[in-house]
Amino acid sequence: MGNHPIDTKTDYISLLGKNQSNLPKRVLYCSNLKRLIIKQNRIQNLPTQLKKLGNLIFLDYSQNYLTSTPTNLWELTSLKTLYLNINYLKTLDQRLSSLTNLESLYLRKNNINTLPEAFSAFQFLKHLDLGNNILKKLPSFICSLENLTTLVLDQNRLRELPNDFNKLKNLNRLILSQNDFVEFPNEPFQNLSKLKTLDMDGCQLVEIGEGISNLIDLVTLSLCSNRISVVSEKISNLNKLESLDLTDNLLTELPNGIENLQCLKVFKISKNKFSQFPTAIFKLTNLTEILAWKSGLKTLTHNKKNINCKKKKNDKKGNKKEKNRKRNKKEKNRKRNQKEKKGNRKQKKGEIQEEKNAIRNVKEIDLEETKLGENREETKFEEKKDETKEETKEEEQIITIEKEKEKQKQKQKQKQIGTIEKEKQTQCNFPLKEVKFFELGNNKLKELPNELFEKLKNLKKLNVQDNLITHLPDSIYEIPYLWAINVVNNPIKEISTKVQQLQNTIEINFQSTALKAIPIELYMCKNLTKLNLCNNKLQTLPKGISKLTKLTKLNLSLNKFETFPLEILKMEELNNLGLSGNKLTAIPDAITKRLYNLNELDVSNNEIYFFPKYILQYGMIKKMYFSNNNISEIPQEFFTNISEKNFSLLKIDLSHNKLTTFDSNWKNITLRELDISHNHIEKITDQAFGEKSKDLETFKVSHNNAFLDLPILSELPYLKVLHLEGNELSENLISLLNSNPNSIISNNSKSKNSNNNNNNKNGNNNNNNNNNNNNKKKGNKMKKLFNNYTKFQLLKDLILDPKIPLNYKMGRHLYSDEKFCPRFKIGYSEMQGLRMDQEDSIAIHPKIGKNIHYFAVFDGHGGSEAANYAADKLGELLFQKMIEKSSSERKLEIESFSKTKVITIFHQVFKEFNATLKRLYKDFAGSTAVIVLIIKDKLYSINLGDSRAIAIDRKGKGIPITYDHKPTNRDEYLRIKRLRGIVTNNGRINGGLAVSRAFGDRDFQPWVSVEPTIECYDISKSDMKYLVLACDGVWDVLSNQQVTDIVMKNRNKNISKIALHIRNNAYALESADNISVLVVDLLPNENNNEINIDNNNEIEIEEESNTSIEKKRKQAHQLLNYFSQYSFQLENRMENGNENVNSIIVENLSLNKKKITIENKKETNLENKD
Repeated sequence: MGNHPIDTKTDYISLLGKNQSNLPKRVLYCSNLKRLIIKQNRIQNLPTQLKKLGNLIFLDYSQNYLTSTPTNLWELTSLKTLYLNINYLKTLDQRLSSLTNLESLYLRKNNINTLPEAFSAFQFLKHLDLGNNILKKLPSFICSLENLTTLVLDQNRLRELPNDFNKLKNLNRLILSQNDFVEFPNEPFQNLSKLKTLDMDGCQLVEIGEGISNLIDLVTLSLCSNRISVVSEKISNLNKLESLDLTDNLLTELPNGIENLQCLKVFKISKNKFSQFPTAIFKLTNLTEILAWKSGLKTLTHNKKNINCKKKKNDKKGNKKEKNRKRNKKEKNRKRNQKEKKGNRKQKKGEIQEEKNAIRNVKEIDLEETKLGENREETKFEEKKDETKEETKEEEQIITIEKEKEKQKQKQKQKQIGTIEKEKQTQCNFPLKEVKFFELGNNKLKELPNELFEKLKNLKKLNVQDNLITHLPDSIYEIPYLWAINVVNNPIKEISTKVQQLQNTIEINFQSTALKAIPIELYMCKNLTKLNLCNNKLQTLPKGISKLTKLTKLNLSLNKFETFPLEILKMEELNNLGLSGNKLTAIPDAITKRLYNLNELDVSNNEIYFFPKYILQYGMIKKMYFSNNNISEIPQEFFTNISEKNFSLLKIDLSHNKLTTFDSNWKNITLRELDISHNHIEKITDQAFGEKSKDLETFKVSHNNAFLDLPILSELPYLKVLHLEGNELSENLISLLNSNPNSIISNNSKSKNSNNNNNNKNGNNNNNNNNNNNNKKKGNKMKKLFNNYTKFQLLKDLILDPKIPLNYKMGRHLYSDEKFCPRFKIGYSEMQGLRMDQEDSIAIHPKIGKNIHYFAVFDGHGGSEAANYAADKLGELLFQKMIEKSSSERKLEIESFSKTKVITIFHQVFKEFNATLKRLYKDFAGSTAVIVLIIKDKLYSINLGDSRAIAIDRKGKGIPITYDHKPTNRDEYLRIKRLRGIVTNNGRINGGLAVSRAFGDRDFQPWVSVEPTIECYDISKSDMKYLVLACDGVWDVLSNQQVTDIVMKNRNKNISKIALHIRNNAYALESADNISVLVVDLLPNENNNEINIDNNNEIEIEEESNTSIEKKRKQAHQLLNYFSQYSFQLENRMENGNENVNSIIVENLSLNKKKITIENKKETNLENKD
């Protein structure tokens, strides 16, 4: 309400967060008041006139630092809803028994360990929340609240429920998660027939007993994150169950009778120990969602001998009865037919006998006639005999034919019965017609059964990433409503031509498979919007792929494209195009003329020689990544042809190219981030920036050996990040950096007119006298350790926004030049990535004192403050503590540091630093840490959280030297549980933080630990060659061995480029986090000795490489001309309605490429002759 007067006629008042210590008296005159909110104040007691609020039915008294029940609260006898959450109550006053009308009581997140008998008076209570307290036992009088429908008891210390708990017959929702139950409460659940939701996540349950059968109305059952290995068969009685969560247990098989849960829709069995997909799931007809990731599954097929399906048994019994009945009928009919056939034969024989008798009678009557006709009658009789024989033969043939027909009919019927039985079996085993989401990632599957996916006609999303699948069955392509397929990290070599049937599919992800080609039928997927083909072996795209006109994101990075795929130019809806890590030498100058919706273009790690001239003339591109190419200049047309729509340009990354100038043309570009580090720029002056440069927030110009003058900062008022390391600063600029005590500039950023001596072993300069004077003072022993660089501060009159902290990564904590560390080679690379802000920070102190080297990567969360502060101060605090523990007063004597001594120092430093950090940043700010400290030949690896360090040996094997601290790790999980914390299904503490150890994180105490894991290695006795320190933005998408392979593949390149390759690969693989990498070559001279034979050969190699570069440059220039010609043809043909323009362009391009190669061969032959 603030200072506004309170209307006495109102029925609702909110004093939320008003910092009140007393309830305003005017509130007491609001006789019509029904709802009062005094949350987030400091009101300890209530006035005595509270009876006046007779109509008050709702009171929110949460977060008021209450240690006891507020006085006079019991006067509000009309209350129906009372909130007392997030206070410090240990129990409640007995006088609250007067609140007999109470229906909802919320006491969550207090320190309640006992409950008063006053609760027995709340006979109308329906909702009771006692979660996140310290109850060890639930009193029996709670069981007298027969109207209770919702009871929340999560995050307590309950081991059992009272026996009278079964009196709560109206209980509808029961939350018991994160307690200490070891046994399933069978007896207390006997009469809870109305219970619909039961949550027992994160307990210590080992077995689910028979008491589960009493919960016949249960709809939702959640039992994840226990240690359950056995589930009672009585779970089959839960006929109304719709959701069952058994994630993160120890199950190897499902209980018998699980197939009776025919109402089940959601079934989660992830993170168990199944080796085979449970066949019982195939019998659940109404399932819509199956989650079975990371369960150790090796196969989805079932064992036909071990099928426990009641329907199948009943079908078998019914089939047997039908078979017996049919057999009996057949036998009866056969016997009847046999009798009829015998009777017919007897009749025929009788007729023959009658004829014989008649002949005999005729002979006796007339002898003469017989004499004359004997021969005639005998011949007739013989003919009749022959006829009877023929008739019997025909009858036998008919009988055999009929038998054969009957056998054939029986065979056909048996086949029909067999097919019917098979169909019934398949219907019994695979009735998953309603499944829409099928999650099978992170298993060991080698194949997917075709017959299974034939039944999944309603499947919408399929995820089988991180398996061993070599091909997809054709039935997957026939699923009509499938809109997303994810097969990342599987050895799939080809996509079936039946992919054309995926008419409704929106996303296809074939990242990191083994594809060498894409079928032309893919263009039939007309609704496709996202296509990821990153990290394969593709060299070309099929001609018809240009018909994917709805495509918005296409990732072709880390393939083998040598020329820009012109088929892409017809995808007008494309806004994100990834082509990094290929072998491109040129891209079209006016690429955005056709792709006018393009927002992001990534062509890093290629061999591009020319920057596109007209990329800003069309469209509205925001991010351009051109790092690690061969670009030597930015054309004038780039600056002069700028569309009005491109006012929102955000980032340009031109690092690790061959730029030589940074001139006034850049005044015309409005940017927020510009990276021109690791080029060959000689000078940057005030002419490089102008009015449009004021929005620049990040400027990276390190490692150029450039001369930097004062106006660099004065023209950039909103600058946040500035990388100046490895350059030459003017005296004016050095004097300007004089007001920020956190900014430290390395002495390689020397004045142009200074006479610094850089030949000293420790990099001492002329400022040593000042440092020596300071060393005489007690408590300033640190000064001498930092005599290899000098501290400067920003001037107060600098035109910078005081609200924006400037982050100087120009030597404040980065010293990677060889001048500082001749023993090692050091390279680093970092980028903001897909995050809104850069929260990582890197610290490099390669030589502090004698033979002491310090490298660190800090991954911040909840802001960049914690990571930046750690990079600034942690190393300094560590070395100060080492001096205090050293035997000498003013020097660090490394011989005095044993392993145990270093470990104890680290523990002390981490605790002290964390206390300071929490005092300075009282919010969610936190940071992980991975540190490598080398003291002579001893290497110490120290880490908090999931940032990681690996060591790579000479043979190319990567070995982790740190331990990831995640809440899902068993040791970390149990530690968090002991501290009454929660680890949710998504692997986060209290659903928020994904690491279990880190600096800061004040709101996640005490569950987040600051105790590091420390390991010690002897470099002299090991085979270590490289160290890689990186944040989880790298390790989320790259394995240890994949990072190792990148390092070894590029081991002959500059150490900074190795770090850049790791960074760019992680971004190409769609890492969703900030990306920071630090690489250290522990044996820099070894590689040179292996490669270089003598100086002459080295020069010849360089000359050869220069000639090959010139040839590639010529070829790239010719390709640019062809691109422009074909883009012109494309426009003309598109206007004329010719859809085959892409095929013509590609064919012409291939012919022209052949001409280029022939010309290059002729040139090489001529050179060889010369």
